[in-house]
Amino acid sequence: MSTDEIDATTRLLARVEPGKPGGDPSAPEARALLVLITAGDFGPAEEHGGAVPGPRRVRRYGPQRLLLGLVAVAVLAAGVVVGPSLLGNGLGPATSYASSDIDIRREADLYVARIKNPYADHQRYREAFGTLGLDVDVRVVPAAPRKVGQELSVGVHGGVRESSGRTPEWLSSGMEEPDGTPCMAGQDGCYLVLRVPVGLTGQLVVRLGRPARAGEVYDEAGVTTATTAGGTLAGYRVDEKTVGEVVPEIEKRGLKITYLIATVAPENPGGYGMDPDKQDTPVGKDWIVWEAEESAPDTVRLIVTDERYDKNPVYGGPRDTVVKD
Repeated sequence: MSTDEIDATTRLLARVEPGKPGGDPSAPEARALLVLITAGDFGPAEEHGGAVPGPRRVRRYGPQRLLLGLVAVAVLAAGVVVGPSLLGNGLGPATSYASSDIDIRREADLYVARIKNPYADHQRYREAFGTLGLDVDVRVVPAAPRKVGQELSVGVHGGVRESSGRTPEWLSSGMEEPDGTPCMAGQDGCYLVLRVPVGLTGQLVVRLGRPARAGEVYDEAGVTTATTAGGTLAGYRVDEKTVGEVVPEIEKRGLKITYLIATVAPENPGGYGMDPDKQDTPVGKDWIVWEAEESAPDTVRLIVTDERYDKNPVYGGPRDTVVKD
């Protein structure tokens, strides 16, 4: 192939970008390119919008050699994801997807997604599942260490239809190596894993916990109780003490402190709310602390009220009746 031929060909491929028109392997443009490749003849460049001065000869190659060479160029130059729908017969739906952010493969009646880049924009995950015919919106958000790899929230909109008769209980996640061995976040080759049924219909919205970066606040669903086993205040109880009593101990542990001013319903039936307009109210040393939460790697958030109640609103009564340390 001459220099002019290569230039004309790569100009065509460079227009194919992920997420842009022509970037979908199943799109008409991509299928047209596939037909062109397997035919082994690109014809005059002018037919494809290029301009190559002077006459040239067309060197013909066997379809297999030409297909492999040009697909490799396309992947490197344009970032095109090559799946079974492109490399197979081109007629059936894709059964896998691979990129630098996520790898999805079908295993029996499940799609197993391994999230290699937990910091990627969620739209990249959604597009990946979309190539497999699934509407899955994965939000990977910062979470406390004990919630990394867990499903923080799950919602299915529009129903689920599966030949296996499964319900949303099939959903599972965790941290795994490629061979399925459980692992800890931070290890090389340790990925966030999400399993989704092949027969999913409707939209699945799921939030997974990932390690927080330095200075990053945990997503609200990724907050954990600081005073329980494994927490940053494990072994130290703050419930029903005053702010003035607990602050020195927390600061001694090198932790920062923020406050959530709780709104308690009349007659204190259990539970509490949060009024955004009252969160800037100065918290006094005589205010009552009901619990402490891990809101960032170096920060705890104290749930407080400006008066003492007959029962802990966080637990609807004594903490010991709910939490077993």
